[in-house]
Amino acid sequence: MLDKNICFITTGDVKDIATAKRALGLANPLAALGWKVSILMEDTNENRHRVSLECNDNIKVYYFPKSSVYQERRDKNILISKINPSFLYICAFVTRNIVGFNHPSKKLVEHSELQSSIPNIGIIKRIIHYIFEYVSIFYSDGIINASKYLQDLYIKRAKRIFRKKITMLYSPYAYNKSLINLKKIDFSNKKWQSYQGKKCFIFLGSIVKNYGAFTILKAAKDLLDQNIRNFKILMIGKGTAYQDALNYVKKENIKDNIELPGYIEEEEISYYFSLASGFILPMNNTIQDWARCPSKLYMYLPYGKPIVTCKVGEPYEVLKDKGYYFEIGSHKSLASELKRIILNDEKSNIDSNNHTWDFRAFEFNRWIENNFDL
Repeated sequence: MLDKNICFITTGDVKDIATAKRALGLANPLAALGWKVSILMEDTNENRHRVSLECNDNIKVYYFPKSSVYQERRDKNILISKINPSFLYICAFVTRNIVGFNHPSKKLVEHSELQSSIPNIGIIKRIIHYIFEYVSIFYSDGIINASKYLQDLYIKRAKRIFRKKITMLYSPYAYNKSLINLKKIDFSNKKWQSYQGKKCFIFLGSIVKNYGAFTILKAAKDLLDQNIRNFKILMIGKGTAYQDALNYVKKENIKDNIELPGYIEEEEISYYFSLASGFILPMNNTIQDWARCPSKLYMYLPYGKPIVTCKVGEPYEVLKDKGYYFEIGSHKSLASELKRIILNDEKSNIDSNNHTWDFRAFEFNRWIENNFDL
């Protein structure tokens, strides 16, 4: 008979590989539900910092050094034997995480994206990812899908290879209530003076062309061309188009309305989000975007402001008629939605309580109790 002893398997640095966010988010809520929780993480400064922010002292975190694929898997298998969990939770089915073959634990695999759908990776890599996606169905005793698209896809795939009885849980990302801190902005502080009286919109993510960076920049230009000036758009992050974006801002002389501060510290995010009159989350009509679960959506929800996005994948699944939608890739359509919020002082009435890690842990715990012999 199994007990509530779970070990999350992660790889890499959480700032680069977001799949470890699930382990960090579920750790405390599962412990509160009577689980013994362990996490295997690469020993990096950011990983240790995130653990200190999100995990209580009763969460056992085991750090392994950065090494080759073979050595990392060996280190993980040694730790698994030491921990002896009833459940191994594989946060991403990649080579470095495929461990525990000789351990009797139940294997739970999470899918948070469809790697075989990533564009421009070459036919060989696409085939390898496709094979791995099917192998994960044989390897696992249960599958957790972070998007509705993935849930439907893996149910179909499991039937196709005669594994239709394998249990699956649809469980999107969520937010950690302890990290959400609505701030009262002191506009007398020089840092925040330029935002006073402005409608501020936040985009957090990679500044790259295929994630909507220039759609946002051109939408700002459209608003200014309509003589709408009491707004600021903050594009937080960096990426391959970051310098091009700075050049565009300079060329079009829109620096008073567009800011590109680069990366900001995790502790600063609550201040910027508390400034927001709305959030911007561009999506593309691609299999990759239909399949993925954008974690930023769940960071935005608890601030209770409009989320301007597209009718694609998880944003539409979550927001339905409470979202603000623009046509994919259309800066004029985006500008129209932003204008609507600016002129009408639009608010959000989305209940974010069902999108906390506490709620996801409750659903996960119930799924385990209903499908495994505890």
